Amino acid sequence: MTARHDLARALDGATGPGRGRLAFVRMLGVQFWLMGRDAEHPGGNLLPRLGFTRQKVPDRPWPSRYQRTEADGHVVIWRCGMFLQAPGHGCLLLRGMTPAAVTGSQLGNLYDLAEVKAVLHRGRPCPPAALVRASRWFADYETAVAATAGVGHRVPPRAHTVAGTAGTMLTGTGLARTGGAPRETRLTACRIVPFDSAPATG
Repeated sequence: MTARHDLARALDGATGPGRGRLAFVRMLGVQFWLMGRDAEHPGGNLLPRLGFTRQKVPDRPWPSRYQRTEADGHVVIWRCGMFLQAPGHGCLLLRGMTPAAVTGSQLGNLYDLAEVKAVLHRGRPCPPAALVRASRWFADYETAVAATAGVGHRVPPRAHTVAGTAGTMLTGTGLARTGGAPRETRLTACRIVPFDSAPATG
């Protein structure tokens, strides 16, 4: 299943009860892994080519973040999360966590991921409309990446044997085999590529 199909399924379920929201949270793990691969593109970090500005606090151990102003708001991307600001609401999306409705003023100039997570924990769950908008934003992002550089650089992690188990986990597909038929599992083993490991272009 392609990333676009995952996005479509999450979009269809975003307005439903808890099941659709859970599908959306699972999709975030895949999406942020893909964006990490874009930051490590062999030809150079794709994020600046897509209009994002790299921001870094000198003499601090915090990871970089990326920001882009859009027609109806702005976007901030951290190593494993994103803030999407639109008229009337803002949505904070972090890998493996329920999206929260927050404001740009709450995030300010935060770079420390622990502080970003603290803001999310204080927020209320994002309304369905915000999740729908986020799903559409990801779909547009995928279209832009494909048009700019293709998707060949997004090689999924190789299947590997998990020490201490009798099976093989396919970390890039969301499937796990433990001596029987594949079953759906969460993408907790996917490595999120640090943006700081990519060339600091743009």
